[in-house]
Amino acid sequence: MPNTKEPVIEIHPSIMLKGQLSMARDVILTGRFEGDLQTRGRLTVAAGGVAIGTIEAGALQLEPGNQVQAKVTVGQPQQPKMLNVVKKIGSGKWPSRLRKLKEFALGFK
Repeated sequence: MPNTKEPVIEIHPSIMLKGQLSMARDVILTGRFEGDLQTRGRLTVAAGGVAIGTIEAGALQLEPGNQVQAKVTVGQPQQPKMLNVVKKIGSGKWPSRLRKLKEFALGFK
């Protein structure tokens, strides 16, 4: 039977991100994120993970040993903010690497 589970995005301990991140996938945070994080999937803040800012997630799992200082909304977000931007840009002629990244981020593949 094929694996139908969608891939997970993992922000590793050696990674620090600042800004806005909108995903359609599950996210595991073991690194540091500062800003607005939105996912339609599950956000897991694992041991060592740091989240500062705003979190909107379909589900939230907090493991012992993390740090979260955020305004948190849990439930199914309407639509990642990034989807609205992509719709305005249109399909156009995306270079293949960017098109694959866009499709992955939006949950098309």
